[in-house]
Amino acid sequence: MLNIKLIKPNEHYKISFLNYIKEIKKSGSETYELYKDAEEDFKLYIEKLKKIELGVGLPKGWVPSSSYWLIDSRCEVLGVIRIRHRVDNDYLQTIGHIGYEIKMTRRKKGNGSQILKMGLLEASKLGMTNILITCDEKNIGSVRIIEKNKGKLKSSFIDGDTGEKVLQYIIEL
Repeated sequence: MLNIKLIKPNEHYKISFLNYIKEIKKSGSETYELYKDAEEDFKLYIEKLKKIELGVGLPKGWVPSSSYWLIDSRCEVLGVIRIRHRVDNDYLQTIGHIGYEIKMTRRKKGNGSQILKMGLLEASKLGMTNILITCDEKNIGSVRIIEKNKGKLKSSFIDGDTGEKVLQYIIEL
């Protein structure tokens, strides 16, 4: 694995992030919806992420959220992690504090474990002490990543939209 680090989204990595989006779109992942604005106006997309982090102009039910990109020494964006500053409504309880993904071509190489480990460090810097994180029971890769990062199973529920069993973990920082 090459040297990797988390960075705040910025215009310097535009081409790499747009390539990341292409791969996410090609994979059919629903998370493409989170990124498609970047394809239309990258600068505006970066500004939007900054506002979300500050809690400025958030849609109803949203909370401030910090986004980071996992990059390697070649400045390739390998993944994205989003850290919600709080989970204070029923919907946010079902998705947790953290959402992350690694692009398909960079999975099964330790990048998922590393992005979560680094993201937990950032959450700690925000003053967070107990992180709620969820994943589908069938997503064995995510289950292993969460458990490797000291996730303790809290509970489970059936997702009303997908009918899939979702596992909720707590990670104490």
